Amino acid sequence: MNRKSIQGFTLLEILVVITLILIIAGIALPRFAGVGDEGRKAKAKAELKTVQTALESYLLNTTSTTPNPATWAALETALEAAIPRLVGEMSDFVDPFGATAATNYVYRRSANGKYYVLQSLGADKAADITGISNTGDVLPANPDDDIYVTNGQLSA
Repeated sequence: MNRKSIQGFTLLEILVVITLILIIAGIALPRFAGVGDEGRKAKAKAELKTVQTALESYLLNTTSTTPNPATWAALETALEAAIPRLVGEMSDFVDPFGATAATNYVYRRSANGKYYVLQSLGADKAADITGISNTGDVLPANPDDDIYVTNGQLSA
C-alpha cells in the first residue's frame, strides 16, 4: 500500500512564520503609536490659527478690545456677527483633545481687553494656561502641552 503524501505546513514552519510576523509588528507599531496625537495637534494648531486670524481682523475692523465675557460663546457671537463675515460656523471648531466631541477650545482675555489667548487642552486634557495678564504675558510661564495662539507673549 502506497501512502499518499500529505501536503501542508508543519507545526514548526507555522510557528516560525508567526514569530516573524510578531517581530515585524513589534518593530512597526511603536512607530505609528503617536500618529493620532500628531494629527490632533495639527488640527488644533490649524483651527486656532484660523480663529486667531478672524479675531485679529475683528479687532482691526470693529473694535480694539477683545470680545467680553471671556467665553467661547461670546467669541463665537462676535465673530459670526461681524460684517463681512470673518469665519464660518464657529461650532465646527472643536478641541480634538476635549473630553467630548463637542468640547470647545478655551478663550481667555486680559482684564483690559487688549490681549487674548486661544488654547487647546493638549494631550493631557488639562488646561495649563490660566489666563493672560494686562501686559500680554501668558500665565503660567510653562504651559506644558497646551496648544495655543496669542497676541501676547510667554512670560519670562
